Amino acid sequence: MGATTNTRSDGGSLSYGRRAARLYEPFVAAVTFGRYRPFLAREVVRLGLGPADRVLDLCCGTGLLARELARRLGPDGEVVGVDASEAMLERATRRGQSCRTVYVRAEADSLPLPDGHFDCVTLFLGLHEITQEARLPALREVRRVLRPGGRGLVLDFASGGPALRRGVVRFALSALEGPEAWTITEPGLSVLLSQAGLRPERPRPVFFGVLEVVGFARL
Repeated sequence: MGATTNTRSDGGSLSYGRRAARLYEPFVAAVTFGRYRPFLAREVVRLGLGPADRVLDLCCGTGLLARELARRLGPDGEVVGVDASEAMLERATRRGQSCRTVYVRAEADSLPLPDGHFDCVTLFLGLHEITQEARLPALREVRRVLRPGGRGLVLDFASGGPALRRGVVRFALSALEGPEAWTITEPGLSVLLSQAGLRPERPRPVFFGVLEVVGFARL
């Protein structure tokens, strides 16, 4: 992996260099109008985690969501943050790591994790970082590691929102992560989740429709 550039790894994920990893949180803050952290806190509460739940945070990036998840768990809970980028995981580890959190470097479409291990899976602003052909295999991996009856949340870019704002976000996303990232808006999260054998809930537009959240369950 390069130290300063973004490249596609063999498994199809975007591999962030150190410079891009430094820019990641400012980019997310800009896209969400500075309200990403309180948004994460609300969504974690919405999950209704139990104190001993085991949670996978896939494409965890710099660990923003993983840290919020860990704060909601008891001493027997577990958060596993997975990302393909060494630079992202370095920053996640430096930002603080509780005894309930472990970070693993792996491709989203070939997780080194046991079947049915997790009660919950989160995938926030990560699916667009995976090549189109690897997105469905990655969601099938989510289904594999999620226990029957388990649930989760996906957050990613959507095709809604005001045209000007959507155009600015698309330009910035393409500049940071490449033009393929925007293809996540077609066919959309719900269709991909269904194709992977998961049951999606109705999408919830957030941040003026530029992003959407979709809950899902494994039957």
